[in-house]
Amino acid sequence: MPTLKEYNVKLARLRSTRKLTKTMKLVSVNKLRRAQAAEKRVADFTGKIHAMIRHLTSLRDTADEHPLLKPRATAKNILILVITSDRGLCGGFNNNLLREVAKWIEIRQKKHSSVRVQCCGRKANAFLKNRFLVERFYEQAVARPDFDTARQIGHELLAGFMSGRLDEIHLAWNQTGTTAEALPTNERLIPMDPALLPAGDGFMNQAWLVEPGKAAVLEATLPNLINLRLYQALVSSAAGEHGARMRAMEQATSNADTMIRNLTLRRNRARQAHITTELTEIVAGAEALR
Repeated sequence: MPTLKEYNVKLARLRSTRKLTKTMKLVSVNKLRRAQAAEKRVADFTGKIHAMIRHLTSLRDTADEHPLLKPRATAKNILILVITSDRGLCGGFNNNLLREVAKWIEIRQKKHSSVRVQCCGRKANAFLKNRFLVERFYEQAVARPDFDTARQIGHELLAGFMSGRLDEIHLAWNQTGTTAEALPTNERLIPMDPALLPAGDGFMNQAWLVEPGKAAVLEATLPNLINLRLYQALVSSAAGEHGARMRAMEQATSNADTMIRNLTLRRNRARQAHITTELTEIVAGAEALR
């Protein structure tokens, strides 16, 4: 049985750990609020662009569709961009997504497709580089998501698709749901499927006069929409990371409280047993002196 000193040392360590996990939870709550606000702003703007693209592609009396909207006959060269966090301590936030991505890549490879991998986030790079060939690792992309980083990534992806080096580009990330829980998501980023884009509000059903023409509008809009979708995924992943870390630290704090209560009870029992033993020895010594 541990001594009273050992019990006190363990309790001090547990209280220190609880203080740390509670502080990390509060920090994650603050970061989550900021990330959710940024996610809402970009989602509102991107939703309008989605609706406009869907409406434009539904018009039949205009120019041919943009190359970014035309699927290739055979998709042999595929690239998947995986977005995770840089740090851990966020439960299964990264592992759930990475397991799904690994299964998806293996299925595509069995269909005789060449799958290239690019990563945003250290956790994705550490997991995938030992299993597949990681073509590019964007180190600082998820630390502080910003549109300039998303635009740089989007420019490189567009160049690979337009040059014919890539037939399809997929995006995998943890999408934040209505309950702030992370949902592993894998969507085709390029070429786009307008039918999967939201239809938008009622104003999208009104008559449109497109100037200087559908082709010119699509040429100016689609590359920026891809950059916006990348930025939206980065921000959504950041919000999911902070939400997952907040829940993990809350559970860790609760577990520490339970351990502190149980250890305090055992320490009190050990102290009472020690006192009882000392009293017994004192009484026995007094009786022996009579």
